[in-house]
Amino acid sequence: MKKLLVLAGSALALSAPAGLAATFDEVIAFGDSLNDCCINPAAPFTNGEDSWLVEFTDLIGATYTDSTLYNYAIGGAQSGDSNAIAPGGVPAPDGLQSQIDRFETEAPAISADDLAIIWVGTNDIWPSSYAGDTLFGLEGLDILKPLGQDPGTGDLAAYIAGNIGTAVGDLRDAGFGSALILTPYDIGDSALIDTPGGPAQNTAYSEALVDALELLYTPGIDTFVLDVVEVIRDLQAGSPENGFTELGTAPSCTFGEFICEERSPEDQDSFIYYDFVHLTTATNSEIAAAAAALVSDGAPISPVPLPAGVWLMAVAMAGLGYARRRRTPS
Repeated sequence: MKKLLVLAGSALALSAPAGLAATFDEVIAFGDSLNDCCINPAAPFTNGEDSWLVEFTDLIGATYTDSTLYNYAIGGAQSGDSNAIAPGGVPAPDGLQSQIDRFETEAPAISADDLAIIWVGTNDIWPSSYAGDTLFGLEGLDILKPLGQDPGTGDLAAYIAGNIGTAVGDLRDAGFGSALILTPYDIGDSALIDTPGGPAQNTAYSEALVDALELLYTPGIDTFVLDVVEVIRDLQAGSPENGFTELGTAPSCTFGEFICEERSPEDQDSFIYYDFVHLTTATNSEIAAAAAALVSDGAPISPVPLPAGVWLMAVAMAGLGYARRRRTPS
């Protein structure tokens, strides 16, 4: 019965996670173009010189450099082994799992005070609902659909979350004490839509993935999940008072022949989206602030607590066992 008392007490403790005042040393990033700083191409996929990670790490007082030593993310990466674009039908080994393999081969020793960051899933979602086999109908830009065309919402969310969970487990085994997962934004906002389901299908995929990731507890590593769907929607809801007046990818800061960087700084900062799928530095600054607040003062994912009925039964059974022991002659 002593075990039941411990179990019941654990369930109570896990059901009320406390805030965390965390500090970190090194930050190392993985994922797709939303994290990519310097591999494909040799600059962030945004206006401005730095990725969101530079501001984020300044805010939390950690060490990070926009270089391949600290950033393994690659534009187009999916949560599995490969890139979303497979020229000639041959997938490039750029996905999250391949990045983890490269990190394990190349990276220096990691400590429990280091923070791993994963931002991936966008390139699993839009190809899954994209009706064409090549991007924009262009020969040589074959699209890799990880579960085929239009998979079930729950199936795709479980697939992506499972891949991310595998990566988090590998990073824990490599020595990381903490991981931050950023969800894709609402891919229904993206201009990468060529499907009868339209934006609603990609929105459903995005929301289901948020739900799956927020339950992605991994023993032995503190895992934080930033709901980027919510962050972007809050910016959209706060317009125009918050300075954002261009809220979708049509138009984005870069569209047609217009180059975002040729606009005035004030004009650039009014856009949420940099182009058809990426974010402006103004938006990335909001992402950095939200992520910094989460890992500094928020709580990591807890194990799923026992249902109330289970732990109440455990307490009752434990109490009964204690009473019986008290009545038993010595």
